[in-house]
Amino acid sequence: MLQKSRPALMAKPLIISWGVGLVMMMTLATVASMAGAQQPHTSGSKSGIIASIQNGKNGMPAWILSGVWDFKNVNSSSPAFNSTFIMVMLNGTALHKHRISDLKMIGSPTKSGMVTTYNGTATVTLALCMRCKIGVPVPNVPISIKLAGPVISVWIDPAKIMDHFGNTPIYGIVD
Repeated sequence: MLQKSRPALMAKPLIISWGVGLVMMMTLATVASMAGAQQPHTSGSKSGIIASIQNGKNGMPAWILSGVWDFKNVNSSSPAFNSTFIMVMLNGTALHKHRISDLKMIGSPTKSGMVTTYNGTATVTLALCMRCKIGVPVPNVPISIKLAGPVISVWIDPAKIMDHFGNTPIYGIVD
């Protein structure tokens, strides 16, 4: 009779645990989003969820991003954009957290049809350890945020953060 090795027996529960964890994170992000949607928004504020697939270094989909964002004072010369999201590989490994904060606008927002673009720099906190709550803040990262109806896209300069989010914008939904 062929016996399975201990690591092979442990792999299946680990994959199931990661899958359950991922579903729980997405559910929590959705609940947080719904709770935020029930709160009255101040004039010029927007918020929503991050729900994105990002490419790996090979240009193929490799990561799931899920979290929340808010954009206050969007009609002013100094809007405040903040986002916190979880990043995990499609196979359920390498779970970690990121933050985007401290937006500094360059120029004024531009509007083209239903798309409004905000260009500037922000602080991007990389590889925030889930247990120890310590991350590496990278200041002055070029960023471009586009609001297009119910969609938000956040492009972060890949060169400044070692291609961490791949070669596509991070996408989300506007509540």
